[in-house]
Amino acid sequence: MIKAVIFDMDGVLVDTEPIYYERLLRFLEHYEVETDEKELKKTVGLTSGDTWKWIEEVWGKGSIQDDYDTAYHSFYKDEPIPYPEILDRDIFEVLDWLKQEEYKVGLASSSSFKNIQSVLEECELTGYFETILSGEMFEQSKPHPEIYLKSAEKLAVRPQECLAVEDSTFEFKLEKLRKCLS
Repeated sequence: MIKAVIFDMDGVLVDTEPIYYERLLRFLEHYEVETDEKELKKTVGLTSGDTWKWIEEVWGKGSIQDDYDTAYHSFYKDEPIPYPEILDRDIFEVLDWLKQEEYKVGLASSSSFKNIQSVLEECELTGYFETILSGEMFEQSKPHPEIYLKSAEKLAVRPQECLAVEDSTFEFKLEKLRKCLS
C-alpha cells in the first residue's frame, strides 16, 4: 500500500531542463569551449557536482570551480530563470489532493539545495513537502536509489510504500535495487 509520494523537481514540478541545457550551451559557446551536443545532453539531470566533473573535462583540467561558477553567474546575472512561469500549474491540485488523502510527500532532487529552496519559494511550494533532499547530500546521484531510500526513512515509511514521480528514463535494474535494499 502506498503511503508516501516522493517527487523529483526538475522536469516534474518545473520544466527547467531545456533552460539549463540552453544556458550551458550558450555559456560554453561564449567562452569558445567546443563540445558535442550529444555529450552536453548527458548533463541533463546531473547533480551540480557531476555537472562540474563534466565541465572540467571540456573546460580544461585544473579549472577552478569557483572561477567557473563566478563567470557563469555573472554571464546570467540579468537573466533570472522565471520558475513560476515554467511551473506545472496542475501540481497544486495534485499536492492538495495528496495532503487531503493524508499521503506523506517528499522531494528528492539532483539540484543543489540552494536551488531547490529558490524554486520552492518562488513557486510557493515550500509547505507541501515534509522532507526535501538534494543530490549533493549523497555519495551517488540518481539513478542510484540512495536519495529515495533516505527520503522514505525521513518520511517514516518503507521504500515499498513509496511512489516516486520522476521524469528520468534511466532503467535501474531490479538486481541493483535489491542489493541497495539489503
